[in-house]
Amino acid sequence: MGMMTRGRLLIGALAAFALLAAVAVACGGGGDEEAIQSTMPPSAGATGTPAGTAAATPTGTPSALDEQLRGMVLQASDMPAGFSQAEESFSTNEEVAGQGEDAATVLAQLAEWGRIRGHGVVFSSAGTGEAGVLLVDSTVSLYASDSGAAASFADAVDTARATDWQASVAEATDVSVEEIPSLDGVGDEMLWLRVNGKAVFGDPATEQPFVQDVVLLRVGRARGSVSIVSAVADVALQVEGLVRAQAANMAAGLQ
Repeated sequence: MGMMTRGRLLIGALAAFALLAAVAVACGGGGDEEAIQSTMPPSAGATGTPAGTAAATPTGTPSALDEQLRGMVLQASDMPAGFSQAEESFSTNEEVAGQGEDAATVLAQLAEWGRIRGHGVVFSSAGTGEAGVLLVDSTVSLYASDSGAAASFADAVDTARATDWQASVAEATDVSVEEIPSLDGVGDEMLWLRVNGKAVFGDPATEQPFVQDVVLLRVGRARGSVSIVSAVADVALQVEGLVRAQAANMAAGLQ
């Protein structure tokens, strides 16, 4: 059911503009499927268990669960030099569902998928960062079962592929999207989309090319996402390194 949410693309130290009303990814929070940092498309899938699976109840205290989630996203030590954490959020299913007309439907879907709780962080650079990286957004959400996370992941993938990115990135021009082959040995499931376009940013503000790599991941009963915004530099190897770090953190958090 690809529910749409809001996202943002932050470019540069202080520049920001609206990017998406798109596909849910992995965390969820506030009125957004993917919490405050969702810079990529999210669907109700960013969160949830397939039909017939009971909703989950966390086995630990909220603080213990939050610490588990904190360890499953990208860490400051995973970041390029010059990056610092800019935002952090947690999300319940009720927060993900929000107060809209479809809130009850979204909440029921999350319960059906067995979504437990989500977390996300945003790291930003004071300058252009290494190899042109400007912003890194990392999210994760836990489900009651592998099958629930897989159903949620499949929903998000369907929504991401069906999204009209040119229409979604309202303040960008010349937008194009390509699907990058999945990385060997990374998680159980993966989708990597690369969004290219032009936008006005910088000081002084000028129209410049940008790249946003959007990666959806599933590792066992966890769903995650990594979104990396960069300038014109080729950052493919750096994106791969961050994606592999996120997958490793997710796997370690489930042990």
